[in-house]
Amino acid sequence: MKRSCVLILILLINCAIHAQHIVSTYAGTGTAGLVNGNISTSQFNHSFGICKDKFGDFFVADYGNNCIRKITASGTVSTYAGTQNTGYKNGFGDTALFNQPSGVCVDDSGNVYVADFGNQRIRKINTSRIVSTVAGSGVAGYNDAIGVLAQFNYPRGICVDKNYNLYIGDSWNHRIRKIAANGTVTTYAGGGSTIGVQSVGAYLDAADTSARFYTPCGVALDTSGNVFVADAYTHRIRKIDTSRIVSTVIGSGPIGQGQGGYANGAALSSRLNVPTELFVDSSGNIYIGDTFNNRVRKLNKSSGTVITIGGDGTAGFANGMDTLAIFNYPRGVTAYTDGRAYVVDHNNNRIRLISPSPTGIENPYSTDLFSVYPNPAEAFLTINNSFTNEGILTIYNLSGVELLNQQLKYGTTDVDMRDLASGIYFLKLSSDKDFRIKKIIKQ
Repeated sequence: MKRSCVLILILLINCAIHAQHIVSTYAGTGTAGLVNGNISTSQFNHSFGICKDKFGDFFVADYGNNCIRKITASGTVSTYAGTQNTGYKNGFGDTALFNQPSGVCVDDSGNVYVADFGNQRIRKINTSRIVSTVAGSGVAGYNDAIGVLAQFNYPRGICVDKNYNLYIGDSWNHRIRKIAANGTVTTYAGGGSTIGVQSVGAYLDAADTSARFYTPCGVALDTSGNVFVADAYTHRIRKIDTSRIVSTVIGSGPIGQGQGGYANGAALSSRLNVPTELFVDSSGNIYIGDTFNNRVRKLNKSSGTVITIGGDGTAGFANGMDTLAIFNYPRGVTAYTDGRAYVVDHNNNRIRLISPSPTGIENPYSTDLFSVYPNPAEAFLTINNSFTNEGILTIYNLSGVELLNQQLKYGTTDVDMRDLASGIYFLKLSSDKDFRIKKIIKQ
């Protein structure tokens, strides 16, 4: 059977450019549903948050399935808690009920905490899979109190520190809430008199409750105990230090719905568009689900620079090299110290994996299905293709601008490279279900 393919050559400006990343599918078929088992055949339904425990197991807030899913380090998917039905019920995981769980985190003892978005509650799943309510009355509102006397307004993000304190992105209260280990709920940062769904927040860096947020969502901790916030409608990443001083660490531009933008570069000059989730690794690098930009962004702590590690900005689905891959509302993200990032691709019903290429120009898959020569090339490049019967040869620059398009046939094809500047290129040979990448140098 004929398979359509695209051979993409990506021109790099020079060898010193940041390492490239390879986007692939880690789990999920793309079809919305609830199927457990192997990661390649599993199904999710508009998932939101993700976290990993110290054993390398992942927990996913499977928003559309009203469940918490678990993916073991060996690649087996199961339903950890929830029945797929919408509701509110504590008890054993297989009978407990959730309502659009959004955020998820896990403590060092293995307890999983859930921002139960539609139930206006914070839930806990202990290591015996018993579900209980940590805080929240179930009625949307704003009230600092103990346990179930407290009120939240669509809690979205959640993280836990080493002392078992929880931090909540209380989205439509425009605040960050804290739940102490004894269940006492307080306002950690943020204030204002306007609350409720679609209410308009504000933007102000200041101390604790004098600061202002606008629909804060994901929250994450660094190793020093600082809390970082994906402040959705200020289009910024905010930091709350251990003295509860709020500052901006990533993002610029006007605030408000429809005001986001896209720019890489220095952290405080970069632009985001409704970031909803984030993760801080042990080196202080920040990974961001830049949702409305359909991209995954990263702040390199050492350089202070924001880059894009996945997504071309359009909504859709495609695996491939970083800015040629396509996402559809990336949200939750978690990462390892080696730079591997696992991203909840919300509208694609998948968990995506972004892997850094050690050299930035490596082939992610070993293959003898096509070869290129000479390499380096001066004028013409010969491609020997046995990967597909027929396809399209396309040349793009680093920004994804198409430079050449021609038919590619099975067997040997010569490509005229005389009009291309000297530099390093990627050759990407892809079909609907697979792709191959090689490095080419134009002299």
